[in-house]
Amino acid sequence: MIEQEPDKKLIEKVILLFNKKKYLEALDLSNNIINKYPNSILINNISGVIHTELKNYTLARDLFIKVVNLNPRYNDGFYNLANIYNKIGEEDNAIKNYEKVIELDKSYYKAYNNLGNIFRKRNLNKKALSYYIITLNINPNYIRGYYNLAGVLQHFILDEKNKYINKFLLYLLEKKIIVRPNAIAKNVINGLFFNSNLKDILSLIDGKEYQKNLNEIIEELNKNKLLLQFMKVCPIPNYYFEKNFIKIRHEILNQIYNSSFKKIHLKFLISLSTQCFLNEYVYSVTDEEIFKINKINERIKKNINTKKINDLEILILSCYSPLYSFDWCQKLNPSNELEEVFLLQYKNYNEEKKHTQKIKSITGVNDSISIKVKNQYEENPYPRWTNLGLSIEPRVMKEVIEDINLDIDFTKISFSKKTEILIAGCGTGQHAITTASKYKNANILALDLSFNSLGYAKRKAKELNCKNINFIQGDLLDLRKLNKKFDIIESVGVLHHMADPLIGWKCLSECLKKDALMLIGLYSEKARKNIAEIREKINSLKIKTSKKNIINFRKDIFEKDNNKWDSIKNSPDFYSTSGVRDLLFHVQEQRFTIKQIRSHMNKLGLVFLGFEDTYVLEMFKKSYNQSNDLYNLDKWEEFEINNSRIFSGMYQFWCKKFN
Repeated sequence: MIEQEPDKKLIEKVILLFNKKKYLEALDLSNNIINKYPNSILINNISGVIHTELKNYTLARDLFIKVVNLNPRYNDGFYNLANIYNKIGEEDNAIKNYEKVIELDKSYYKAYNNLGNIFRKRNLNKKALSYYIITLNINPNYIRGYYNLAGVLQHFILDEKNKYINKFLLYLLEKKIIVRPNAIAKNVINGLFFNSNLKDILSLIDGKEYQKNLNEIIEELNKNKLLLQFMKVCPIPNYYFEKNFIKIRHEILNQIYNSSFKKIHLKFLISLSTQCFLNEYVYSVTDEEIFKINKINERIKKNINTKKINDLEILILSCYSPLYSFDWCQKLNPSNELEEVFLLQYKNYNEEKKHTQKIKSITGVNDSISIKVKNQYEENPYPRWTNLGLSIEPRVMKEVIEDINLDIDFTKISFSKKTEILIAGCGTGQHAITTASKYKNANILALDLSFNSLGYAKRKAKELNCKNINFIQGDLLDLRKLNKKFDIIESVGVLHHMADPLIGWKCLSECLKKDALMLIGLYSEKARKNIAEIREKINSLKIKTSKKNIINFRKDIFEKDNNKWDSIKNSPDFYSTSGVRDLLFHVQEQRFTIKQIRSHMNKLGLVFLGFEDTYVLEMFKKSYNQSNDLYNLDKWEEFEINNSRIFSGMYQFWCKKFN
């Protein structure tokens, strides 16, 4: 009888070479084995996997077809064949083979996950969502499944009950590195309304017996883990929540002021305190509340050296002002219940201040507009954030750039082994830390005007164990003083806040190495038409920038019946003080058209390589499907005319110097 399978040790030797990424050696050995064992299912399958890594997709496909013909019940063979069809763009064949995998093994979670990926690519997001949920129900520890779920939730709005989604939303909000909470906030809100009793509970607040029902309301809110976690990770972008939280906060204040302490309030107050801190106390406050806050503050001052203070007193004050703003806080020895809020509102603040003292500067800021912008972000570092969507694992620069689908001939570019990246205008660190997670063997230089923003960024980088970023303070107008060139420069949301964006852009261009790439983000004139109108209204009313004025103006927009400005209420930035200031009260803002961008690039000797946002790209491809349309700015200009809000999140595009 002829043996069909080789010795186990031979198979292990091939696998060892493969795991060491010695693909050519592994292939030579597997070919030798196949010559002796042509019908070996294992070695043919392994050989197909090696060819897949070497991008020999036709050879890999043929080997996997051979494998499943040899054994029509061999799951891994069908799965690998499906993956190959997916890679070569034969999605229908991929779907057919993934379905065969599931037919043979209903617990094969990666097949469900990859079906979800195909349907997501086809913008069949509801179907994709269902497959991701099946994936995670089978394997709740599959991290890629959560990343994919987060991805689809950013471009699809839940519109019906789903008995599984809330537990997965909770997982996404509890983890610090899968997704930015505000990117899925609308779906968290819908998940809460569709799949819990939250709406019924909050409706009690409108009743005449509200004060009597407060304890019952708090008891029910305390049971809602998703709500409490949501309150701890981002400003909730919904005015219905805000109105109800303001009422609850007011009534709890009344009770604590009257010394009718309710221990049941503790859990909810911790989340409410965190929510108020994250939105930078953007909620309106009455004179009566201010009076009671001051009285409770006096009580705490008097009792801080004794054990007579109550945690609820401290928590309710922290719902109106950060703990670091109270002079008695440095004397506070927090209880276990207070530790979470104390860390957020006091310890972190002090740590950030220590970081700011150690940050080096390029030079003093001299430009008059840059000074004004710097002062704004020293007062209101933007944005205040908790979690991020980071890459699962870093990759070399070439692999990262290949995924972006830019207009680049990779055969004509030499990539550095050690990638030098500049983030010009890093703010509070979201951009720099996200970029650092993408690139293997990379050094990140993160520049910003604001010391306080950089202090926040350094604290978050330390918290997320991100060690390859060097934060530095300065104006990008002074970049040449660094005497340094970069492989990648990313500057998103920065140039449009300069006195002359073209001069700033030129300074960036001068820091590019040969073949280097640049990512730029600029406001769209068309997409921000409504914001421009509101800014004009603010200027005409001569409203000075102060926290009180920001809160009052924002309240007027909510309460006055002006449908023309309704779209602004959908912006996540409209639900925090620094966000509203950045959105509507910024000291300097310019907006652009695609025609102006093209003109600026021509003056700087830059060539357009493509837009960044995958959602925008998919929308564009529905109307323009010629191979070069993606890189034709005339087509994009035409597209924006017909889709005026498509760049509401900025034009974000890649460019490079002419060769």
